[in-house]
Amino acid sequence: MKPRVLVLGDQQSMVDAAVKLGAEVWWAQRPERVRPEEAVAPAVTLLADYTEPAFVDLVAHLHVLRPFDAVVSIQEHALLSLAALNERLGLRGPGSHTARLVTDKWAMRTRLAERGLSPVAAALGRTADDLRAFGAEHGFPFIAKPVAATGSFGVVLVEPHRVDAIAEEFAGTGASAFLMEERLDGPEMSVESFSFAGRHVVLALTDKSTGDGFVETGHTVPAELDENVAAEVVALAGAFLDAVGLSDGPSHVEVKLTAAGPRIVEGHCRRGGDRINELVRLAYGVDMEELTVAWALGRAEPLTAPPAALRASAIRFAEAPCGELVAVSGKEEVVADPDVTEVRVLHEVGRRIGPVRWSGDRAGYVIATGKTPAQAAAKAAQGAARLVFSVTEEPTAEQSRTAPADRDLSRENDLSRHVGYERTDGGDDD
Repeated sequence: MKPRVLVLGDQQSMVDAAVKLGAEVWWAQRPERVRPEEAVAPAVTLLADYTEPAFVDLVAHLHVLRPFDAVVSIQEHALLSLAALNERLGLRGPGSHTARLVTDKWAMRTRLAERGLSPVAAALGRTADDLRAFGAEHGFPFIAKPVAATGSFGVVLVEPHRVDAIAEEFAGTGASAFLMEERLDGPEMSVESFSFAGRHVVLALTDKSTGDGFVETGHTVPAELDENVAAEVVALAGAFLDAVGLSDGPSHVEVKLTAAGPRIVEGHCRRGGDRINELVRLAYGVDMEELTVAWALGRAEPLTAPPAALRASAIRFAEAPCGELVAVSGKEEVVADPDVTEVRVLHEVGRRIGPVRWSGDRAGYVIATGKTPAQAAAKAAQGAARLVFSVTEEPTAEQSRTAPADRDLSRENDLSRHVGYERTDGGDDD
């Protein structure tokens, strides 16, 4: 009999991984997110909001009739439901305590402080006075961001003259609270790991570039680090995973390399976004999505050591001017480069392009390989620069700021209501 796997959320690649393993696939997706090409996937499709508690009850009832052997997801929005199902159905994967700690960044900071791990000054704020008080105690500038959000949404640098405006911006998105953290200076990177019954195996160290803002402009695998620094980072990531209780499955832990040593930015009980899984596959031959499904089904042997690097890989995101997109050129030239493995344009012609405020605003990307990280990064950057986005009807500054509305983006990207923080606009109102 085929094993039965339930996949939560957007990623067709997870469905494909389960099918490849010979599983009967059930796929849960919100109705408005189903695309025509996905509706014909070899799966039983459940049109339901998998973020709601009632969904867990629904699956538990289905499990009585058609038992599931694994529930998997790589979508941030789905991880709380995934964890609840793992516990309720007795399946392998992250539990609710872990999922809540990595979703609620204030809870994460509290746990790390309790453990004396990766000290970072942080506090929960709700008003402009809270911002001023934090700055007076810990110094300006500092970071403020949603308590639970994805895709670098809503992260801001707080300067004294911007305090009132920033408080108004958070209130305008419907957020009832925000997280304040000391600014961590230094390069940023991430640790991609997979945990096997409490044993954490690092698959890759990933270099991250962010340009002038907080939204990533690229990643390179492997990161080039001094051996001693790399050892510190690996040890810190492992201690973090122990602190949040992650014992099985993939993880993505973001780290700043400060003058005082490595510090945790945040962590996730899923593989990293921004096509990092593909970078790891190209560089190390390990597909974290396939491994996630196989391990959840009990069909994968635990890795005994980190994999050896085969090559380097990199992704760089393309830049596009603001305005209505009328054409994209240069893709054929980029694809012709034998070192380029993937090129994707993320905006359709006719879309109005605004400033990049979160990951979903980026225009496209190029993935390339090379013998060294520097070569791979250069190839990806050259390819991204060759993608030319032609626009017309450049919007005014006010149009760029409000389209799409911050409140609408916040409803989609801010997960705080799922971990106990009320939204001031009622959350799901149209």
